[in-house]
This record gives sequence, C-alpha cells and structure tokens, in this order.
Amino acid sequence: MADELLAETRGSALRLTLNRPERHNALNLAMTDALVAALASASADPAIRAVVLTGAGDRTFCSGADLKEGARMFRSEDGSNPIGNVLRAIQGCGKPVIARVNGSALAGGFGLVAACDLAYAADHVRFGLPEIRVGIFPMMIATRLLRQVPERRLREMAYLGETIGAAEAERWNVVNGVAPAGALDGMVEAVLDKLRLGAPRAMAAGKQALFALGDLALEPALLHAERTIAALAESDEASEGRAAFAEKRKPAWAAIRASAE
Repeated sequence: MADELLAETRGSALRLTLNRPERHNALNLAMTDALVAALASASADPAIRAVVLTGAGDRTFCSGADLKEGARMFRSEDGSNPIGNVLRAIQGCGKPVIARVNGSALAGGFGLVAACDLAYAADHVRFGLPEIRVGIFPMMIATRLLRQVPERRLREMAYLGETIGAAEAERWNVVNGVAPAGALDGMVEAVLDKLRLGAPRAMAAGKQALFALGDLALEPALLHAERTIAALAESDEASEGRAAFAEKRKPAWAAIRASAE
C-alpha cells in the first residue's frame, strides 16, 4: 500500500485514509492507483463487510486532483481518467463504501463522496466544485452528482465554483447525515453495525442492480429486477434468512459464507 493511502481493518470494516494532509489530501497518481487496488481487494475479501473512506486530519477530506501533477491527472497513459478509475472502483466494489467526510470535499474529493454508497459529514465541512476557476470543469464528478442533486443546483455549483455547507449538502441528498466532528465516528459506527445485519451477497447484488436500474427504461428495469430477485430468492442466504425469520433468531451470515468457501 502506498504511503499516500493508509489501510486499516477494524473488525469487518476496512478503513482507507487519504494521507496527504500537507496537500489537503489531494489525489495524485500513486493515491488513485492505491485506491483502485484497495477497493478491488476489499471486494474480493469475504471477511470485509464495508469500506470506510476518509481523509487524514480534520481540515480537508480531499481537495481533488493535485494540480501540481499536471494534465496527467486528467488523462493517464491508457487514455482513462485516474479519478474516473476510482469512481469506477467504488461502484464496482461488492461492499458498501461509506464516505466519512471529516473536512472539506472539493472538486474530485466531492466526486469521491458522491460516488460512495453512503456519506456522513462533520458539520463544519464545505463542499464545492471550484474547477471552473482553474480552467476546467467537473466532468467526472457530474456523472455522479447528476443522479443525486437537482440539475439547476449542480449547474450553480459548477458554473460559480462556490461552496455549500454540510447542512445544505444534506438537504440536497449529497450526504446521508451530519454530526458534530466529535460525534462523526459514532454515527459511522452505528451505520456499520446496521450494515452487518444484512446479507452480504444480497447487498453486493443489490448495489449493482441499483446502478443498472437507474439507466434503464421501466420495462427493461422490471425485467432486470425480476431476474435479480429470482436468483437471490434461490440463494443460500435467502434460505437462511427465511429460516431465521421463522425461528425468530438472527441470520448466521458468517456460517453461510464459510460453507460456500
């Protein structure tokens, strides 16, 4: 793991910390490559139930692409966008990815928050899209924010380059919840505890289905949903879930996972 990204397993959660506080946790190539690799590894690890993404320090979650890296942060050697690759990795990860937004989230950092499945912010945090003021536009970030915030609000942020506070971000569905900085970890831990109650394979399948359904017209969406729910209903997890419901006990998801291995 690169020094730019710290990884720590806490129980069944993997905590990934953007670790360039002297550069406001700006994304460079080493960090984006490390994020893609870490998310892929977490997705393949049955012991990991969720990923928490945060930033070092309490001032900045992530300020976006490190502009000192030049144009290569916007087009890699294979033609892809390094930050776009991280957004793809978050979407493709088979585990819920939670943004723990401990400081300002700007530009590509805002995009990371938007790409995560769930997001919780400290009440002092600012969110913004300042790209227009340095001659570019939040293209990659818009692919996620267009699904979350009203289009006029997105245009306002992108055209003006101004920031919004955490409370406003919650009203615009950018984050799920806001707490004082000292209570942020407690909020995230409570969410992790609830996630552990759910069936892990069903959650992975559901995550991918939600992305797919958002791009489909009604009838293709219904067909996709029919196929997905039919497969899930025949799974070992669903059998265990029905048995646990009938027996008035908690499902033994770990035993299902172990038997499959």
